[in-house]
Amino acid sequence: MRRVMRVAQAFTELPGTVHGPAELAAAAHLDTALVHRILRSGLSGSTFVEAAPGRYRLGPGAARVGIHAMATVPGPRTARPVLDRLGRLLDAFTVLWVLSPYGGPSKTHAASAPGRYGFDALGLTPAQLVEIGQSLRAGASGHAIAAHLPRPLIAAVLTAPVPAGAGPGVPRGAAGFTAALERVRRTGYAVTREEIPGWDALAAPVLWGDTVYGAVTVLKPSPLMPRDLSLLVTATTAAAEQLSLRVSDTDLAPSPPPRSPRRTEDRPATPYGTTDW
Repeated sequence: MRRVMRVAQAFTELPGTVHGPAELAAAAHLDTALVHRILRSGLSGSTFVEAAPGRYRLGPGAARVGIHAMATVPGPRTARPVLDRLGRLLDAFTVLWVLSPYGGPSKTHAASAPGRYGFDALGLTPAQLVEIGQSLRAGASGHAIAAHLPRPLIAAVLTAPVPAGAGPGVPRGAAGFTAALERVRRTGYAVTREEIPGWDALAAPVLWGDTVYGAVTVLKPSPLMPRDLSLLVTATTAAAEQLSLRVSDTDLAPSPPPRSPRRTEDRPATPYGTTDW
């Protein structure tokens, strides 16, 4: 079973979706003949599908496993109280976006706490709101999620255009987008200025082990976004860490106070006390 999982994992590490036994064997560090036998044995349960003679892709059997796993993680009912407390503390519009793999990596709205704002305050048409909300190219939440995707999926994200209605702070080119993802990996959070015209955002990833689940995002009107982001960084990353624990089903004890921010050149060094999440 371990070697079957290594072959399945190899599909996620290679660019494209259809591969031969030799490619998969190299990625999985297994013998080609063994990989061929694993692929053939997986056809009956649709874990793998033969897309062309000697060429395979992941099949609906693999998707069923993933769907079942995702159905066991906490949903909006768990996230909303965390977002409510975060929004009240920061006087902000807070949102949990989660990764959606269908049709290529994107994100979908899971829960939100608009606070004194509302979706109408964002000044977007319904079509723009949906397009920006789904795109991983746009904004802090997209960057926080995309930074933790496998490299082939990041490449797929880069092929998508920046959505209409995105603000001037969203990187348009590949170099700016790649640099934004590197900052997320280094600091643990993403910041965008005017990802939506007139609004700034800060987001932190929610992780399920080493797999990204989504991102907690804080939105504030640009004139109200403080220059010192210490409080926003500490509070938002603490909320994301709590949801990460709950997604991983390890948050069995009372919620711990947020940890101090990592000390890097891009992350504020002054922690914001302790907050009971």
